[in-house]
Amino acid sequence: MPEVIDIKGAVNLRDFGGYETREGARVKSGVLYRSGMMMSLDEQSRKDFLNLGVSVICDLRHHTERQREPTPFPSHAPRQVLIPLDPGRHFTRAEADPDTVRTLETEAQRIAFMIGINVDLARDHAADYQLMFKELFNPQLSGFLVHCSAGKDRTGFGAGVILLALGVDRELVMHDYMLTNATMDFETFNLPRLRERFGEHLTLDDAVSISGVRHEYLSAALDEIDRVWGSFANYLEQGIGLSPAKLAQLKQRFLE
Repeated sequence: MPEVIDIKGAVNLRDFGGYETREGARVKSGVLYRSGMMMSLDEQSRKDFLNLGVSVICDLRHHTERQREPTPFPSHAPRQVLIPLDPGRHFTRAEADPDTVRTLETEAQRIAFMIGINVDLARDHAADYQLMFKELFNPQLSGFLVHCSAGKDRTGFGAGVILLALGVDRELVMHDYMLTNATMDFETFNLPRLRERFGEHLTLDDAVSISGVRHEYLSAALDEIDRVWGSFANYLEQGIGLSPAKLAQLKQRFLE
């Protein structure tokens, strides 16, 4: 099963290997990682992270996010692949207009807001996630990290799609997705950052509802894949560019 990586300053850092597939294989551990931003890693933490053997980092954050919270490694060690995801009008409106989040007064409004982000990830960003999958075939890859700011939406969808492609059952993929709620430090990490952007009026409950995950979020994204492409298999082949032969190669590389 997956492992939470305890490195000081790391945000939501997890090994998302270890899951069994429907065919009875197992996703390799110690190869696939997911996290939030890494700006807070001190010198010892950076050494601890490098000891994981990660050779490729896929950074899904906006340019502005990377400038505000830079990754504390030279771009060549490990290799850093920048895939600036903008999950559509819902996310950009909130970034540009603090009043957007201030108007999310009810739980239902906040859930609808986050569902919109995740639907956009599925519908509008197949080409971006295709770039992420391309790195999984890098012949020099020894360990792979996909991350964004908090490691929950852009990263959560990306890790989920990887696991589903490898043949992990949707229920287990959802389990991995929901682990964010147990590993995230909402009070220390999320709340101050949300208050800085959107106002001191935000409470810890607001931070949990905005920065946590719910089954509805990933389910909405996967349902959107079925609506647009007809099936997850079609999404992999037509949206991500994984032919049956490439998919078999991916499984051979990351399953045991």
